Amino acid sequence: MEGIEKLWWAKRQLEEQTEGKQRLITRTGGHLFVKVDDSCLAACYFAMVRNQKTGQYHADVKGYLRTFSGYCNGTRMEQLSEEISGLSALVRELEAAQLSVSEEELQEFIRELEQQDETVEGAERKA
Repeated sequence: MEGIEKLWWAKRQLEEQTEGKQRLITRTGGHLFVKVDDSCLAACYFAMVRNQKTGQYHADVKGYLRTFSGYCNGTRMEQLSEEISGLSALVRELEAAQLSVSEEELQEFIRELEQQDETVEGAERKA
């Protein structure tokens, strides 16, 4: 896999492994953003960062805990543990892929993703 294919693969992995609760979308200004369902206790951070030396864009992938406080019963702790475990595996997999693209490839991916998002939003409005 090369370039844009790797980015589409990363998007699919994120959505499949979080059962659609987290999706890679674009924000104003053409920035990538992970949209996270309110039910998620742990989430993925995904950004494309420009390497000053090479000019390539590399994926910065991290996991984080969302607002979490207070005491939890065993069921809630188990849910949190499972979610963190799954997200941990996803982050390791995306890190290992060493996603790296040129600026042109990144812009093309963002354009394609924006078109896909517009199509999905249009279908949701009609439904």
